[in-house]
Amino acid sequence: MQKKIESKDISVVVQGPIHKVKTKKCLKSIRKYLPEAEIILSTWEGSRTDNLDYDILVVSKDPGAVRQKGFASKKVFNNLNRMIVSTNCGVEKVSRKYTLKLRTDSCIDNTEFLNVFEKFPERVEKYKLFEQRILASTLFSKTVINGIEIPFHVSDWWFFGLTEDIKKYLLSSTTVEEPYFSNYFEYPENAAKKSAFEKFDWRFAPEQFICYSCFNKYFDDIKMRDCADLSDEINEKSRLCLANNFIFLEYKQSGIHNLKYLFSKYEPFAGDIYLELYTFHKFEELYEKYCDSAYIPASASISSNYKLLRFYKHLYKLFDPEASLRVKIEQFFVGVPFSAIALIQVLLRGKFDK
Repeated sequence: MQKKIESKDISVVVQGPIHKVKTKKCLKSIRKYLPEAEIILSTWEGSRTDNLDYDILVVSKDPGAVRQKGFASKKVFNNLNRMIVSTNCGVEKVSRKYTLKLRTDSCIDNTEFLNVFEKFPERVEKYKLFEQRILASTLFSKTVINGIEIPFHVSDWWFFGLTEDIKKYLLSSTTVEEPYFSNYFEYPENAAKKSAFEKFDWRFAPEQFICYSCFNKYFDDIKMRDCADLSDEINEKSRLCLANNFIFLEYKQSGIHNLKYLFSKYEPFAGDIYLELYTFHKFEELYEKYCDSAYIPASASISSNYKLLRFYKHLYKLFDPEASLRVKIEQFFVGVPFSAIALIQVLLRGKFDK
């Protein structure tokens, strides 16, 4: 048996803007469940940090964000440089063996993630980068968008791992040239390319850029010009890199959720978004395929849960303010009714079976 990880061996980096209520809850939850951990709060100059419980404060100049022009009804920004600056400045101050990286709007409800850390020991040498696997969130670790596979898109919500591995992963990213990076597909030389992210003109999605930058730095054969530079080869390399270096955990395996998103405690309510993300079961399947052929994934709950997710997917599109009129009509007359009928059939079948 592995020695249990103790909170005194953990540094927790809490990065991002200060939220009046959420950040205080975040820090309190760390003290409750990791009482002896070192808390490093990394935020912006001029932020109100009084009455917050932390050990080390890191303040940086806010590099700003670039608004994405493809959204008519709401303001959407690319915060990549903010992510990189606040994360890296905090991680550089870490002094303990293990590092947990959180956002300032996150919360710990238990320490289940510590029990999973060493549960998937098998690795293959090809694209093995970290000394041990890094734990990451399934939510917003994307697999596909509109049927297009998205390589190297690992959620930035939280990470846990050996400090040397966390530093290798996160400190591989440096700030990008703006606004060129965020408006990349608007420039004439890139306008003919088609991005799977549709309304976003960024060169890479922020999470994708951080992950890709790391593997590109350490492996010469992993190269992408931008997020539209896709191929079966790069997708296969991404799957192998992620399966061999990460463990993707849902809330029930991690005990960590985001206070901004209620569905982060129950991922199926993410609806349309959740269907295109990693799940713990998907990770298990990749682990079996690439790392340990003898591993048997736990059975996935397919029937009613899957039908419920499909229903939420179509309902989400119907009420999405950014969806086109054609999409809304399609969802109203086809998507929502048919997915609802399929869900009801499964639920009734289960009732009669009982």
